[in-house]
Amino acid sequence: MKRIQKYIGAAIMGGIVLAFPSCSDIIDDHYHPGDDPAATETLWDIISQNAEYSRFKSIAEKATFYRDETHPQANYTFKDMLEGSMLTTVWVPANDAFTDAEYQKWLDMAGSENGYTVQQQLMANTMTLWRQVATGGGVDTLTMLNGKKMVFDKNQFLMQEVPLDKKNVAATNGTLHSVHTLLPFKYNLYEFLKDKTNAESNSMSVFHDYLVENDTTYFSENNSIEGNPDIDGNPTYVDSVYFTTNAMFASTHRFPSETNTDQYLTYDESFGANIIGEDSTFILLMPTDNAWNSAYQKLEKYYNYAPKYVDKQKQDQGTSNIFLPKAGLLNTDSLKEKNIMMDIASPLCFNLHYQPNAAGQIGRWHLDEFLAEKGQSAEYFLNTFGDTLRTDENWDKTTLLDGKQVDVSNGVGIVKDEWNFPAKLYKPDLYVEVDYRSFFNTSNAQGTSQSFSFSNSAASAWVDSVGRVSEDNFYFLYPQSASSNPRFDFKLVGTDGENRESEVMSGKYDIYVVMVPNFYMTSSDTIVGDTVKHKIRATISYCNGAETGREATLQSATIDYNGEKVDTLLLFEDFEFPYSYKNLRFSYPTLQLTTNTSAADRRSGYSNAICIDRFILRSKD
Repeated sequence: MKRIQKYIGAAIMGGIVLAFPSCSDIIDDHYHPGDDPAATETLWDIISQNAEYSRFKSIAEKATFYRDETHPQANYTFKDMLEGSMLTTVWVPANDAFTDAEYQKWLDMAGSENGYTVQQQLMANTMTLWRQVATGGGVDTLTMLNGKKMVFDKNQFLMQEVPLDKKNVAATNGTLHSVHTLLPFKYNLYEFLKDKTNAESNSMSVFHDYLVENDTTYFSENNSIEGNPDIDGNPTYVDSVYFTTNAMFASTHRFPSETNTDQYLTYDESFGANIIGEDSTFILLMPTDNAWNSAYQKLEKYYNYAPKYVDKQKQDQGTSNIFLPKAGLLNTDSLKEKNIMMDIASPLCFNLHYQPNAAGQIGRWHLDEFLAEKGQSAEYFLNTFGDTLRTDENWDKTTLLDGKQVDVSNGVGIVKDEWNFPAKLYKPDLYVEVDYRSFFNTSNAQGTSQSFSFSNSAASAWVDSVGRVSEDNFYFLYPQSASSNPRFDFKLVGTDGENRESEVMSGKYDIYVVMVPNFYMTSSDTIVGDTVKHKIRATISYCNGAETGREATLQSATIDYNGEKVDTLLLFEDFEFPYSYKNLRFSYPTLQLTTNTSAADRRSGYSNAICIDRFILRSKD
């Protein structure tokens, strides 16, 4: 057991990486502090010699040790563990802890394809590392071999509220207590969803399958023990270590490394939450098949993908005629399915410790209190993907917590018959703040830009009458010469308020620009400069589905702006994007804005230098 110290965190099945040490690791003197010199028998000796433990003994002899749910350790059982040298404490259930039917069920499952269930729900649920003695008082929270947390009350001689019968029986390799009731087992969220029986009984097969598809089990060569090579000189292993990960627990956005595939166009989304972890408190919305399929139908019209897109990242760098994918056409059906499925799943998880109470304080909730009022007094809900969800006149955040509650070891699952997120999450308005990140292909710009910081509060003496700017910032776009008109291109990729970054989806939008009076550059609390008028025109470039990848353009009418107040001007009404950019990494529509003043206009009080706050794409669906 020379390497087991590396696995103490991961060896117990509660981590994002699931691993157990190899059986040759279970012989390390590091696990022998506190041995009782009076002890002469192993834990297995004590169990096998006591007829009261015969049922547990029979199961332990058949129950194979599993490294993960698909890899049993050959010729190694819990009997071997209990008679080995790893220092362990076991709470042995006496025979009367099992009904006849329960005993037969566990015995039949042990050594079968259900052996992993026996390990996780029974054998590893009764054992923990080290010597745990019920003397000296105090209450400890122990981590069992299956990763579950249990409370050991050494004052009241209770283990997870189960009274001890015999206690503190010393063995050469640990300590034995006995109980007349099985220690309670609770699934964590991951285990509950992975169990096909649970999924089927709650009509959640689609969600179950989606989660399982994100599992990856891999062999760890570095952590395995190599044996003699085979006759061809290839390495063999006498002790193999496997790790299982699930991509849904990883960071919220994952990017593929292969650049010449359809998959490279998009990214993968996940919960961004380790729902197998036993140290957090999660609320997971678990859609039934009906809820999932209804959500799919609701979202489907927003995910119409084109066979080819312009690679705007390369175009932004000055390269022309670059299309995605590089060769051939996109599989639009598979791209649609992939993106809809992950957008249904990614917002479902909430960490209780990050929900603010009415005072905006984080980490002050108890789960029962939160659920009892369905989070009514929480300032907002924040899911683990990063979406902020607030009640408004059209939607109540507490409806997310409607459904059957399933109590689990790391929080609660809520079986949902409806995927009832608000439209502002799945088809949001887009707000494109004009800043250095929003400019597109600046080498083609005809003019110069300058950023201005503006304190709305400092200008309070007059700002309420003429309007505030968002983010305390706006941009001044001015010409290269007095007789020319500035022209700039902008990326139509925005942020929906507090929620995730948003991309244009297929469907209709009203498209606006927020203009700022030029006097905002020089005004003080008491002096507002003379107003100047402007004429502007916009041209939008967007994917029209051409298999060549070439984009379509549409130009607006010339729009007059009187320059007297911060004003939201309509550029395009009911503009329909035929194809979606949702979750695409390198493609988005662009909007070119230019002043449209003639020499005569400038002589009559129009300026060809303008101030812009942001663009707004208001969803019409």
